[in-house]
Amino acid sequence: QGLKAVTKYKLGYDPVEVNPEDMVRFAEERPVHMATYSVSDAVATYYLYEKYVHLFIFSLCTLIPMGPEDVLRKGSGTLCESLLMVDAYLKNIICPNKQIEPVRQFHKGHLLESQTYLGGHVECLEAG
Repeated sequence: QGLKAVTKYKLGYDPVEVNPEDMVRFAEERPVHMATYSVSDAVATYYLYEKYVHLFIFSLCTLIPMGPEDVLRKGSGTLCESLLMVDAYLKNIICPNKQIEPVRQFHKGHLLESQTYLGGHVECLEAG
């Protein structure tokens, strides 16, 4: 499903749509319509984020003592472990520290502090 279908279903309104094949021509002939299309996409994305994503991240940060960036980057196992540790602390249960050997990793001769996004790329499967 694309942004238009999700916006229509979840927010109840139809964002402005432009056929990808007409975009270049409309940019030259109808720039105001293209600006409206661009703003419509931005507004739809913003309201979807505000209604569904933001509150979810805020709720996780309330339960798990981490900032939003950390909550988004951690895997579900790490988040569950953090939640269990918080619950154990509140119930005065002693948990041993996790034993982790420091692993030094290098990329092109440089020491990496973390490799969260190393080698990541974005693919566009479909225009529009």
